Amino acid sequence: GPVPDATDRKGTLPLPVQGEVIRRAGEADAAGIVRPGIVIAARPRALVTTPAAATIRFRGPLLDYGNVIIIEPAADVLFVIAGLAEVFGEAGQVIPEGAPLGLMGGDSRGVDAILTETLTTGAGSRSETLYLEVREGQSVPNPATWFAIQ
Repeated sequence: GPVPDATDRKGTLPLPVQGEVIRRAGEADAAGIVRPGIVIAARPRALVTTPAAATIRFRGPLLDYGNVIIIEPAADVLFVIAGLAEVFGEAGQVIPEGAPLGLMGGDSRGVDAILTETLTTGAGSRSETLYLEVREGQSVPNPATWFAIQ
């Protein structure tokens, strides 16, 4: 099939998981480490999806990032998504926009907790974090150049 090309959607892509950006590109973490990607706080077991049609280039554990999936939404553009508990798909597979990439970690809550979730929407409900980095050729741009980040 055709090779995905999301370049015309640059700056408007949705984040791969529903959540809140808690660390922007270039901001130091508690240990003083600065990374070029963003960190998104998400609910436990949240579904992570592809923001655009893409080719899976890698999936599995990588260094200290936990489970990682790297997708290519356009030629020479990679989205590195790290911190998943489970990853889906196989390297080389072309996947459509919105396809499941994996699940966040954390404990699943019972049915009663799901039914009362609308009453408890505090920051404590987003206990898992996802790291998102963009690579364009040899450069590492701010993810805000690709994603609609508020």
